[in-house]
Amino acid sequence: MNVSLSKIFKIFFLIGLQLLGGGYVIMPLLKKYLVIDNNWLKEEDLIDYLALSQCLPGLIALNITIFSGYALRKILGSIVAVFALTLSPFLIILLIAGFIYNFAKYPIVQNAFFGIRLSIIVLIFYMIKDIFTKSVNSKFTVFLFLLILLSNIFLPLGPSSLVVLAILISIFFGLIQDKKERAKLK
Repeated sequence: MNVSLSKIFKIFFLIGLQLLGGGYVIMPLLKKYLVIDNNWLKEEDLIDYLALSQCLPGLIALNITIFSGYALRKILGSIVAVFALTLSPFLIILLIAGFIYNFAKYPIVQNAFFGIRLSIIVLIFYMIKDIFTKSVNSKFTVFLFLLILLSNIFLPLGPSSLVVLAILISIFFGLIQDKKERAKLK
């Protein structure tokens, strides 16, 4: 895809202005700007970028931005996207850092933070619902989802172990499916 670097900068700068609450909140914003408004990426690509980003070190929002920028304009697209995404919050934080301590005690500011926290919960819930409906869509994916969920609840496994378990089961399932498909063709 040959999207101009100035467009990449503009879109990711706007996303950075709206990015409150951490990595998962970026998904609805990326969907709006990259999938719906500009048709630059597919939603399935974003879900794949999220999955990969969770398996890699670093901040989820930055990792997804790197993948998205790369899909748009390779390495230069990644660099511009990350710079634009981080520039807007950096400038905002720079402006308010000196004032926040003076105003944090006022009820109106505390109420604003309460509202921000609730809106972030809604955005994260929306992203989870969206990814869930696109990812858990067969008997196998329901099985795998329940297996990983129950393993997370009842077994002392860390997140990395659960991801590796899901990968191994998925690979094994894929090999079985491929073998069945080849047997049908014979």
